[in-house]
Amino acid sequence: MGPFAVVSNWLLPRLPRPDVIVVGDSLTAGAHASKRERAYPALTLQALRLGARGYRTSRVVGLPGGRVADLADLQVAPARRLVAVEVGTNDWLGYVREGPWSPTPLDQFASAYRRLLANLVSPGTALVCLGIWGPRAGRSEAGSLLADYDAVIDRECHRRGGRFLALADVHDDASCRGPAGRHTFLGTSDVMHPNDHGHRWLAELVIAASQKP
Repeated sequence: MGPFAVVSNWLLPRLPRPDVIVVGDSLTAGAHASKRERAYPALTLQALRLGARGYRTSRVVGLPGGRVADLADLQVAPARRLVAVEVGTNDWLGYVREGPWSPTPLDQFASAYRRLLANLVSPGTALVCLGIWGPRAGRSEAGSLLADYDAVIDRECHRRGGRFLALADVHDDASCRGPAGRHTFLGTSDVMHPNDHGHRWLAELVIAASQKP
């Protein structure tokens, strides 16, 4: 079982605590990098393992289509040294696999995000929180504002002593997404998810944030 597998719920609490955990939705699963090794979690972990801080063990849990509550319900065992969290875009957009889309109400979103961080972060663990993957001043079709969800992530992250990374600059750079129709290890690419360049930029942000004192 590779480090990028979405592990069965009953197994997660039983696995040993790694140095680093990266948790998120489809971006963390690697969509739409050309190869898994070019997704931001793999690039981040490679750099951390090769760096002076010598992180040795890691786990990546990527849940395509997942909302914050879905990942909180997995009850992933906390990391010992560093946690990176990338989730909330599906809550903002209201994505569901079947049926009408419906954004997560902000109070429920905040509660679920607090619960997720409580599951993942122990005293002394560094925390990096990635914001919503979407455009600056983004508004979903249901009218929910990206900035409102980013504000919740920022607030809850800082309550845990973490660093918040807004992603609008990466998303809004046209070279970081698409083109649609490419073959990737997670299916055919679209114009929403990051490409290899976008994933590399995300990795650079996380690496830089994780290395700040």
